[in-house]
Amino acid sequence: HRTLAGDAGFIDRFRREARAAASLNHPNIVHVHDWGAVDGVYFMVMEYVRGESLREILNENGLLAPAQAADVLLQVLAALEHAHRQGIVHRDVKPENVIVTREGVAKVADFGLARAYADSRATQAGTVSGTVQYLAPEQLQGEPADPRTDLYSLGIVAFELLTGRTPFNAETSMAIAYKHIRDRVPPPSSKVPAVPPGLDGWVASMTEKARELRPESAEEARRDLMNEVATLPSSRPLASIVRTAPDAGVEPAGEAATTVTIPGAPARRKRRRSRRAFGVLAALITVAGAAWGAWTYLLPHSVEVPQVVGSSVSDAQARLTGDGLTVRIGTGIYSMRVPKDSVVRMRPQAGAMLKEGEQVTLIPSLGPPPVPVPDLTNMSLAEVKAALAKAHLTLTATITREYSDTIPVDHVITQSVPSTEKAPRGSEIAVTLSKGQAPIPVPKVIGMPEEKASSLLSTAGFVVRRSTDYSDVVALGDVISQAPAPKSRLQPGEAVTIVVSVGPRTFQIQSFLGMSETEAVAAIRALGLVPAVLPVPGATGHTVVSQLPAAGATVKAGSTITIYVA
Repeated sequence: HRTLAGDAGFIDRFRREARAAASLNHPNIVHVHDWGAVDGVYFMVMEYVRGESLREILNENGLLAPAQAADVLLQVLAALEHAHRQGIVHRDVKPENVIVTREGVAKVADFGLARAYADSRATQAGTVSGTVQYLAPEQLQGEPADPRTDLYSLGIVAFELLTGRTPFNAETSMAIAYKHIRDRVPPPSSKVPAVPPGLDGWVASMTEKARELRPESAEEARRDLMNEVATLPSSRPLASIVRTAPDAGVEPAGEAATTVTIPGAPARRKRRRSRRAFGVLAALITVAGAAWGAWTYLLPHSVEVPQVVGSSVSDAQARLTGDGLTVRIGTGIYSMRVPKDSVVRMRPQAGAMLKEGEQVTLIPSLGPPPVPVPDLTNMSLAEVKAALAKAHLTLTATITREYSDTIPVDHVITQSVPSTEKAPRGSEIAVTLSKGQAPIPVPKVIGMPEEKASSLLSTAGFVVRRSTDYSDVVALGDVISQAPAPKSRLQPGEAVTIVVSVGPRTFQIQSFLGMSETEAVAAIRALGLVPAVLPVPGATGHTVVSQLPAAGATVKAGSTITIYVA
């Protein structure tokens, strides 16, 4: 900048910061090979990195998968950890300052330059240097930056990598700065539900308003992130989303080589520029006619980009190709709304006007994000439903049942997806419930002594229930009957009832003397006995005057009682 070229203080700071940056030697930092000045023009000689900045990758892919974002963040944290140990704070961490090589190595650029520029701006009252979307609250309030300032900025970068957007947006920089100071950074999953809760928590800790609440160092932040990496779903390697860059020293066609200098070159350079400008002007005049013809007859026609979001990737590709557009398939993202292998996003959006042959990027859906499946074995049905709901899964409407010798009735024997695997969020899990042990035939115990019958049934696994009854034919203590009947099939643990004989029913007969004939007959029958009535010869009355057996004698049910009436 011309204003900086004449700033002696900035030149001093540039020298100091360039020297400090040159001392950094780390695989995740763009190395400064040399620095100096020629004819008053100050320069830095930096490592050439074949790859793309995170900004270019985001523009191309929209966002990164959680595992890809974590890969980048871990490498940037390693770079910051090295720089912070050397006493150097970056102060301007943002996607533009992180370059990813085609081998998937992330490198942080512009160490030193940010501080030199920031210090020069600090002399202007009320001025804050940096990209406001990524500045920490303490920077916006004019406080000194420290390593935790870089962590806040990296937390904002993490939010953008996971969601494709910065957390705070407004019409003016002041409005964005106000949100950084007053508002909490929302969890990334509020914008992209596929982001795991662990990454939500990590971003929240990195973007705390008070720097004292953030991780103490880049090393601690990297350790916290490593704890979450093992739970992230796998994704394409980071290197696979980086376009190949030209070799060092080769200027890409149609692009000007980027040179960062401070003006102050000799006047002869200005004269050379003037002659070059006249040459360019002459060349432009020469091709003007050809350009007009090309514009009229050769340039491709405009095409309106159709809406293909929600269509299958193959159908969308066929339609766009049919319209004369080039299709690129970007990195897939998880989606709860769009089915797997359908288009969840497209760039540019539908309705945009493109020239024939221009590129449209389609982002396919990977379906719902995978979630760990809980171990449901031996759970009851109510426990299964609660465990699946907690894991964001559901139980199938149809439940199969099988016999099991080891799993209790109505508890899970097997599940359709093992607990060692993951299933798409919201998907159904089938279970097989136990019907208990398989039924077995009930052995016949009728006629056996009670003790032997009970032992046989218990050994078979049945519960024995006992009742008693009188029997004239079954000996005392033997089984009269059983329920269910022999050879019926029951599950072990079910009950079998046996009726045990207590022998014939006997009792002492009462006296019927003095009763009328009618009363005595009714009383005998009520006792389960058989009445026999004999009149006394010569008598004309109907009163019982004698009985056999006599009162007090022991009789069995069904015995005959003879009464004599006179």
